[in-house]
Amino acid sequence: MSTDTTKVALQALSTYKQAAQDVSEGFERARQALVDADVSSDSFGLLQESQGIHTKYTERCDDGLNVLKDGRDVFDALTDAMDTIRQAYTSADNAASQRFGG
Repeated sequence: MSTDTTKVALQALSTYKQAAQDVSEGFERARQALVDADVSSDSFGLLQESQGIHTKYTERCDDGLNVLKDGRDVFDALTDAMDTIRQAYTSADNAASQRFGG
């Protein structure tokens, strides 16, 4: 007869959830800083060499904003997953406790 020795550290799940949430918020702060930056076409000066830089900057910035949004979304999903797992284990523990009169 084998004994199931699976143990779940609920506090670890809560800690991981918080860490994922912190990372998600960091992605959002970085994204918002780029959105709030006031970079107009004249920000790059009037030299001939600076022509077209604003267009490239805008393209790269848009790419970065998309990556930051994707990163935020991934860590939001991890946050939700850790919460769902913790709730499922807690519910299972409570149900087992009720079955055994405790």
